[in-house]
Amino acid sequence: MKNKLVILIGPPGSGKGTQALLLADKKKMTHLEVSKLLEKKFLGTSKEDIIKIGKKEYSLKEQERRWRNGLLCEDEFVAEVVRESLGKMQKRDDSVLLDGYPRTVNQAELAVPSLLDFYKQSDILVVYLDVGEEESLERNKNRRVCSLMRHSIISLPETKNLSICPVDGSPLEKRVMDDPETIKVRLREFREKTAPILEYMESKKITVARVDGVGTISDVFFRVLQETESFNI
Repeated sequence: MKNKLVILIGPPGSGKGTQALLLADKKKMTHLEVSKLLEKKFLGTSKEDIIKIGKKEYSLKEQERRWRNGLLCEDEFVAEVVRESLGKMQKRDDSVLLDGYPRTVNQAELAVPSLLDFYKQSDILVVYLDVGEEESLERNKNRRVCSLMRHSIISLPETKNLSICPVDGSPLEKRVMDDPETIKVRLREFREKTAPILEYMESKKITVARVDGVGTISDVFFRVLQETESFNI
């Protein structure tokens, strides 16, 4: 397997991050999680910075405000963050798992021409984790993340009373994006802006695999794995 690209899409709480980690490890792919790329951008740069993209200037403070309130960052800004990361890997011959991008049709329109510079259409697979909004809301309300490695701790009876990450010993915390009202905003944003990407990708002759995202982590993973293996990944 060389120069394959998997794009993982799903609503908040669909398990994208968990499934991406499992798939990237199983298939030895480079994992790019866009939410973490953005978080790193906001944490590692002065909030007063102005980023110039083309002829337009973007306030980092405003982009962070949108991100923290459950709104999508502006398309050109996100595209630039992703381009920066892909550019760093340009000389590597790894297959890539792109997690959480693109999130709007406009982002897809910005991204696809660049992606096709590096990948054939036949080497790009979009995997959509299909989870209903009620399930998504319930998962997000109970989600906590590791404060050091930033991975999610699955909400189970066995993990309910955990306060320390069992992997690295750092405190567990709630993300500001995971309060119920913010989640509702994120779900609306997904329904209105992200879901239409699937039809756009198919219109560009890029394969879209719809996977049932409800069930245990292992059940969902084997469904994802089946789709990727049928795509020769």
